[in-house]
Amino acid sequence: MTKCKEPKACSILLRGASKDVLNEIERNLHDALGVARNVMLNPKLVPGGGAVEMELACRLQEYSQKIEGSQQWPFKALASALEVIPRTLA
Repeated sequence: MTKCKEPKACSILLRGASKDVLNEIERNLHDALGVARNVMLNPKLVPGGGAVEMELACRLQEYSQKIEGSQQWPFKALASALEVIPRTLA
C-alpha cells in the first residue's frame, strides 16, 4: 500500500479461526483505521495505555533512591503499584 503511485482504493482480507475471532479482528481493524484517520486529520496525540502511570512509577523509583532508610519504602510501593496498570493493559 505504501509503494502505490496513485492509490484510489485497497482491499483487506481478514482470516480467523472462527466467526467470533473474525468479528473481533474486524472490530479491531475498524478501530485502528479510525485512529489512523483521526491522526491524519488532527495530528495531536495524548499518551495512553498506561504511559502516564509508567512515567510516574519511574520518577517515584528514582526519587526513592535519593531517600535514606525506611522512608523510601512508601515511594517504592506506590511505584510498584502504578506499574501494574500498564502491565494489565498490555
